[in-house]
Amino acid sequence: MKPTRYNAIKPFAERAGQIRMFDYLLHEVAPKNLLGQVYVLNVRAGVLVLAVHHAAIATQIRFQAPTWLAQLNIKAQQAPGLPFIESIETRIVTPAIKTQTPKIHRVLGAGTRELLREMAAQEENAPLARTLRKLAQLGEKPLDEPPGQ
Repeated sequence: MKPTRYNAIKPFAERAGQIRMFDYLLHEVAPKNLLGQVYVLNVRAGVLVLAVHHAAIATQIRFQAPTWLAQLNIKAQQAPGLPFIESIETRIVTPAIKTQTPKIHRVLGAGTRELLREMAAQEENAPLARTLRKLAQLGEKPLDEPPGQ
């Protein structure tokens, strides 16, 4: 049989299917208070690797692992293609921290600031004139400098 692209990715697809199936079975076996806090990270050589966000949950899983192992293997026998699990490992995976991008303050040129002041002087709408004057003043120095410097 001639090799195809599908043959090359077939082992990866099967492994992804095993991980997904064990994740489904885990949600049937795990206590309801842990749902959403534990998920299958990998299945390799008879080891089910679980990911958790906190060390306390990892400790709880280590104590409950023998019970889960027995229940998971019983359920895995009913699904074709799932390997026998000999042990459970946990990994603490910290969620990605969202970082804010720093605000970039661009100092306005002297001509631009003067133009803003002139527009503010000619503006009939008082709130808009006040905003234009404030913008001209803020354009003189970076925002992270303390006022009065």
